[in-house]
Amino acid sequence: MITTRRTLLAALTLALTGFATSAFAQDASTLDRIKQDKQLRIGVTSAEPWFFKDPMTEKWTGVGVAMGEKLATSLDATLVPVETTWANAVAALQANQIDMMFVLDPTEERRKAIDFPDAPLFYYAMGALVAADSAAKSWEDIDKPGTRIGVTLGTSLDKNITAMAKNAEINRFSSNDEAIAAFAARRVDVVVQFHPALVVQYSRLKLGKVILPTPVNPVPTSAGLRKETTPAFRNWISEQFAELYKNGVPDQIFNGYLKSKNIDPAGIPGLVKEAWK
Repeated sequence: MITTRRTLLAALTLALTGFATSAFAQDASTLDRIKQDKQLRIGVTSAEPWFFKDPMTEKWTGVGVAMGEKLATSLDATLVPVETTWANAVAALQANQIDMMFVLDPTEERRKAIDFPDAPLFYYAMGALVAADSAAKSWEDIDKPGTRIGVTLGTSLDKNITAMAKNAEINRFSSNDEAIAAFAARRVDVVVQFHPALVVQYSRLKLGKVILPTPVNPVPTSAGLRKETTPAFRNWISEQFAELYKNGVPDQIFNGYLKSKNIDPAGIPGLVKEAWK
């Protein structure tokens, strides 16, 4: 075969194109990829109020989805929900199947495998579902002899309430739903869970009321991100979270979701800790 100058130029161009593509794949940040593909992929799993899939339309809604839509709009991209589980979310990020997973607490163990923005997404707290006529306002009010507390076995809440309650009787259940069922059957007087989950449970039960007993200890939650050489995406997400939180957007979204479930958000603790009473 005769090698001409045109053939050499074509081969060189092809090689440079391949090199550029490879370099982009290795060195470009998630932010660059989203801007190029016009898609923001978020992990979703069945967990109200964060993620909810309508069984009829198969459309995803929820606080996490709404937050993702706001970020996608800012990037002039389309939001793409990718089904996963809480247990598989970290692996999905590492495998580049999703770009972020909302409402993932930044534990030390998770920080070893994935990244998190500096600014929190929002806050929640250990809440209590109590009788509608209960006068309890503090954990001390709840920790009384004869009071039966329901909690999900093996959770951080189980650990916390076990350390706090010295007088009340603690009943442990295998799931949140079982604890709520015990409350409905009046086999326990109080159910302890993180307060947004309690609110959703209340929406189904229509029994009792959700409170944040004092002292209230806010727990920051975040969004898991893939570890990358360049911090561009992490920094951008952190800036967005800080701005959204400052403007009270998490509360606006949470309240909107509650209303979609026919729950009046008035008096229900939101996701902005500074507004808690």
